[in-house]
Amino acid sequence: MQPGPPRGATESLDVTVTNDMAATIDGDVIHPVYGTQALVGHMEQVCRNLLVDHLEAGEEGVGHHLDLTQRAPVPIGAEIQLVATVAQVSSQRLMCEVVVRHGGRMVARGSVDQRIVRTRDFAAEISG
Repeated sequence: MQPGPPRGATESLDVTVTNDMAATIDGDVIHPVYGTQALVGHMEQVCRNLLVDHLEAGEEGVGHHLDLTQRAPVPIGAEIQLVATVAQVSSQRLMCEVVVRHGGRMVARGSVDQRIVRTRDFAAEISG
């Protein structure tokens, strides 16, 4: 990886919670709120946005570790903002802290740790 984003760099992602983001298990809506699956996807997305411009040809970031605490439910239709901040960076890793807010209130927080891998090595690992 080229020199990565500096520690403390931030990226934000604004999201409107839609019905397809509801808490769902096996196709059944369990709660009509912003679901964990959608939240995790958005956390990965905002962190990847910090990484992608620093990858070299033949490199990719892959999820390695995720930590998440949800503090309050977010209703369908709500506007939320995810802010990722670079906490640790090296040539083989980018770890971001993520804070999620709705109406100025923190509703979730966590971290996403991405490892930098060679795409050919990763493809070989996938194919087994």
